[in-house]
Amino acid sequence: MQLTLERVLAHPSLTPGEPFVLAGSSGLRRRVRWIHSSEVIEIASLLRGGELLLTGGEMLAGASAADQRRYVRQLAERNVAGVAIEIGSGLSAVPEAVLTEADAVGFPVIELRRRIPFVDVAEAVNAELVNQSVILLRYGGELAHALSGILAHGGDVRALLELLVQRTGVPAALFTSAGRLITRFPDPEDALPAESPSPPVGGTTSRISVRGAHAATLILYPRPDTDPELLAVIGERASEAIGLALLRSHPPSTRDFAASELARTACRAPQNPTRLIHLGQLIGFDPADPVVAIALITAATSAGLPGFDGLLRRHGRIAMDTSETEVRAVLSLPDRKTAATGRAALVAQVKEWARDLNAVVVGVGPVVPDLASVSTSMELAVSAVQQRSAYGPGSVVDATATAIESLLGGEDLRLRREQFVRGQLAMLLALRPAERETLLHTLEVYLDSGCSKTRTADALHVQRQSLYGRLDRVFRMVGGDPTGTDRVLPLHLALRLRHGLQQSRLEQPT
Repeated sequence: MQLTLERVLAHPSLTPGEPFVLAGSSGLRRRVRWIHSSEVIEIASLLRGGELLLTGGEMLAGASAADQRRYVRQLAERNVAGVAIEIGSGLSAVPEAVLTEADAVGFPVIELRRRIPFVDVAEAVNAELVNQSVILLRYGGELAHALSGILAHGGDVRALLELLVQRTGVPAALFTSAGRLITRFPDPEDALPAESPSPPVGGTTSRISVRGAHAATLILYPRPDTDPELLAVIGERASEAIGLALLRSHPPSTRDFAASELARTACRAPQNPTRLIHLGQLIGFDPADPVVAIALITAATSAGLPGFDGLLRRHGRIAMDTSETEVRAVLSLPDRKTAATGRAALVAQVKEWARDLNAVVVGVGPVVPDLASVSTSMELAVSAVQQRSAYGPGSVVDATATAIESLLGGEDLRLRREQFVRGQLAMLLALRPAERETLLHTLEVYLDSGCSKTRTADALHVQRQSLYGRLDRVFRMVGGDPTGTDRVLPLHLALRLRHGLQQSRLEQPT
């Protein structure tokens, strides 16, 4: 069973510290990949994501409120599982700025009320994590051997599924790449759907590739007590054996090869529009229909993506190419008039789908008018996911919202970006650190919310009158209320670009 933050806090090595969750309790289901301890405030860049960070907190005691907030924000952006801060002589209480920022970004902050040896916690929990990995590795090897034995004796895909069900105790089904049922076990009285299903979150979806083409999808349907990590290992090890069995009974069709090649071709630049159109026609796309590209990366394998195929099919026809850690998909939308609103609905549904997953990042490209233009959407979708770490909770990046930052992200434009940010925010940047950070964050949340004061107050967890006071001070320093004016875009862009610049350079007076 995977170690979540909630389970780690209940671990015998940590409970003597009397851990108490002060902020970000919604993140307690996050998976913990490792335990790390550090007293360095700039530790975030050295972490990979998924760590529970233990700290005595002395560096926070001597830091400004702005640095305290930045510490939390950087850990959250790095997809760290949480931070546990020890209270003692060096730090009498967790700073309010830490808790305010943690609540704003949904990052777990835990108070340790008694001193405990961090090295003992790290050794105990990390050893358990390593042991679990070894057990899963051994189990996967034994399963692969058993599946190979079935193949050697002429067994078909149903025989392979029967073994998987015996080993896991959960139902299994195999579907074609188009969502049609090939076989399932146990038999139909278990009421598994005959067409492409939408399995529950926590299930395992493994894409079966045969000679480079996405030929089938294996789905294991979990029970409440099923270990999702075990299912992911089983799905991964079973994929190769099922692929070999499919070569005997259900070899990939021309359509399967064409769909995978279409998704691959969409990633290449320069593309060949004639080839794209030909491949699209082979799989039933209308080349004149608008399309959206989707890119997905995961730190684990292509297993463990429950219902992703079915979600996309609800919006149109799909062509998909998969590897062990990546998925590239092209979605053809059937109605040009509603294509843009359909894409917006897709983004919302993918965000909901990814919310409870671990180590998954999805990028959704913009809608483009026809299949020949798909590389524009795919390039932006791929660029969007490459900017995120595939550790921690699942996340979705709308490429249309990050396109400007990506365009201006090169080092050769750093001086221009700094000049632009200073030009828009100079009066705010000149304030004392604590006041500066509060007002800049308030303005950014206000603009992110579409200039809705109600949503801003909710996001910041402040009373409406307090928000009005903050906004009044902000507006005086940026030349008046920008709502409904052409100043919204440059202000919003400056706030976004500021995150990617070195704060020490940007916030020094010129």
